[in-house]
Amino acid sequence: MDEHAPDEDTTTVDPADRQALREHLGRFAGSTAVSEADDGTLTVEFSRSTFVAVGPNGAVSTGMPLHGFDGTAQRLVFDHRAGELHVEADGGVSYTFRRP
Repeated sequence: MDEHAPDEDTTTVDPADRQALREHLGRFAGSTAVSEADDGTLTVEFSRSTFVAVGPNGAVSTGMPLHGFDGTAQRLVFDHRAGELHVEADGGVSYTFRRP
């Protein structure tokens, strides 16, 4: 579920909303950077070790030199102006991926 108009800088996306997720991952990393695996996982790669992958069930995996994240997102908040993707999960878990 895309809770904001697509032209706004900050948008909250339900990981199950694959169309909105694809759109915002493309805006975040460049439309040609988005790929889809056979299992429906959407991935953007910035380099061999820097990536964000979101599965159809909300599983999020990221890679960044010196840190990464693996968990299940309840919502994804894209801050396009700041170049940040915030992964929010149950229990107050929050992770921020900054676009390199």
